Amino acid sequence: MLNRDSLAKIDYTLFFIIFLFACISYLSISMAPLKSGAPALSMAHRQIAWYIVSIFIAIGIMFFDYDRLKRMHWIFYGIGMALLLGLTFAQLGVPIPMVDKSHGAMSWYALPGIGQLQPSEFMKLFMIVSIATTIDKHNEEYSIRGLREDMLLLGKIALVSFPPFMLVFAQPDLGTALVMFSIIVSMTSVSGINWKLILGIFASIICGLAFFAISWFHFPEIINIFLKSHQKDRFLAWQDPQRYSSDVGYQLIQSLKSIGSGEFFNYRFNSSITLPESYNDFIFAVIGGSFGFIGAVTVILLFFLFVSRVIKAAVETHDPFGSYICTGIVGMVMFQVFENIGMTIQVMPVTGITLPFLSYGGSSLLASMICVGIVQSVRMQTQKFMFS
Repeated sequence: MLNRDSLAKIDYTLFFIIFLFACISYLSISMAPLKSGAPALSMAHRQIAWYIVSIFIAIGIMFFDYDRLKRMHWIFYGIGMALLLGLTFAQLGVPIPMVDKSHGAMSWYALPGIGQLQPSEFMKLFMIVSIATTIDKHNEEYSIRGLREDMLLLGKIALVSFPPFMLVFAQPDLGTALVMFSIIVSMTSVSGINWKLILGIFASIICGLAFFAISWFHFPEIINIFLKSHQKDRFLAWQDPQRYSSDVGYQLIQSLKSIGSGEFFNYRFNSSITLPESYNDFIFAVIGGSFGFIGAVTVILLFFLFVSRVIKAAVETHDPFGSYICTGIVGMVMFQVFENIGMTIQVMPVTGITLPFLSYGGSSLLASMICVGIVQSVRMQTQKFMFS
């Protein structure tokens, strides 16, 4: 029931942050150069149209009882898996309608009159809800916990998360697969599993990274099993972009030039710089080049503020299910921001990860705004107690 109390619980600061993101997204995309050298004004206008649609959807979700997702999560999870399986079958040569084969990875459906739909963007959210439901039901069933119960919960989380993770990894879409992995780690960390077991999981992850690093330099045949040739090229370009300046290192070099050209403060994009995918994955390079250090820092601070508001919602709610969902959203957004910005400044390898709320793309923006709507729903249904 909509009343004054429920309206008072809306996080208007969060919506104001989204408004600022929309303004920055429009300005930066409109300054981003296309292959022809002209600014991507038409894409900036389309981005605003997606923002208008997405904000209405987010508001509708805000007034939806998120607790119902416990009963509906398998429906969304099943839809997401069906769409991912369609892309997988298309890779195997099965004729699947509307699969977009124009990119290096089969990760999109081409919808007439709408554009491209990337199922993995929504599958991240469906996976968050399914993992949150799994953790919540397990903790309700096993109030007394031991090693056996914790291992059982880990098995349940693996059963929910492993299938979509592998399907996305096989597209191949390493970037989105890594985002899914960050979601799994963040939600497992707050699931109530014994901290000793959590430390063991983190130790295993560190060992896995060390194994990858050792194999990269000494056993390349092992790397060939897990990474496609174009994914290996991205790691090579990350190590030494100048060596591959005419090929896979070109985009990174141009990104560094763009960010460097912005200096301390700026309000233009250097037209002499050619930056592929500038309005999409490399939008932060456009922001750095167009608005300088001040603009880049402002964007980073806005993301910190956004994450802090979601964490606040997770901490204040008395419903563990809502807290788990908010935690998954935090893990997803934080990793995407770190990876996307990191790859534009050579801190991280280049992967196909969008910058939430800022990169051009309807699927990414709509999925992010649905997350905002769910966070607002968690806040609106948080009960305030005099003694807590």
